[in-house]
Amino acid sequence: MVPTRTPLGRRVPRGPIARTFNEILALVAAGHCVHPLGELAARYNSPPGIVFVPVQDAPPLEFALVWPATADSPAIRALAQAAAELGVIALEGTPGA
Repeated sequence: MVPTRTPLGRRVPRGPIARTFNEILALVAAGHCVHPLGELAARYNSPPGIVFVPVQDAPPLEFALVWPATADSPAIRALAQAAAELGVIALEGTPGA
């Protein structure tokens, strides 16, 4: 999600390390960095001092269900199977919805 090089091969320098979503927003609001986020971040967050600008030519983000191997269960497998069977679901307000 955070490329190390531009499409032309130039290195993208790294900024401060953030460990949580809220830390990312705080660093951006303080002017310490910019950060690529999914469109859903803009939809559900509107912190003051932050502007969300769409990146038109970026590849779409892909999501996956994850869980600890030690927590594997028939219920989790059923959820994963149901999600796989539903396939791609366009969210209201997104392109193609």
